[in-house]
Amino acid sequence: MATDRLALQTWWDTNDAQIGQLTVHVRSNLSDLSRCVIVALITTDVHARDIVDELKKEQALSTSDFNWQKQLRYYFEDDDTCVIKQI
Repeated sequence: MATDRLALQTWWDTNDAQIGQLTVHVRSNLSDLSRCVIVALITTDVHARDIVDELKKEQALSTSDFNWQKQLRYYFEDDDTCVIKQI
């Protein structure tokens, strides 16, 4: 199986940039609902960034690595149902 050793770093960089953009946006004049949504997105993205950082440190280079498999994954099915899977 071919692996891209920089893939996790690339995703970490992308995710960190998105957090920065959301942080700027949440400081603007928003409705209460919009602010709650953006805060939830920031929280989710920070958690995802931390997980990717952990995977980088553990050198999880394959989807068959247990450190990768133990993470929850979220999928949206055709009817917009969110399914959460682990291993």
